[in-house]
Amino acid sequence: MIAIATAVAQIIVILLHRKRTYATARSTTTPWAYMAACLIACAAGWLIIGRPTVGWGDLFLAIVFGVLLGSETAKAVKELSTRHWAAWAAACVSGAGAATWLSQSPWPFT
Repeated sequence: MIAIATAVAQIIVILLHRKRTYATARSTTTPWAYMAACLIACAAGWLIIGRPTVGWGDLFLAIVFGVLLGSETAKAVKELSTRHWAAWAAACVSGAGAATWLSQSPWPFT
């Protein structure tokens, strides 16, 4: 449940960013630092929810939504808000929220 809400929020932020910057479309680099932050936050979220067993399908969802979309969301938040701390917070929330794809139940800690 948390992972789905996080994924929907990520997609909304990315689409909003793309809509606002469509007129000034420019090529930017891949946000590697945000990818690393998302991956670390995803690993921390996995530890916090109790280290559930990992299946390949669940791991794929966590990587795609946590790292790839999370880093794009962080980059979009940085360009929309022009604050670096907001981008880092978005990266950490995206990674930790995506870790709940690995949980056995829809709500962690139940």
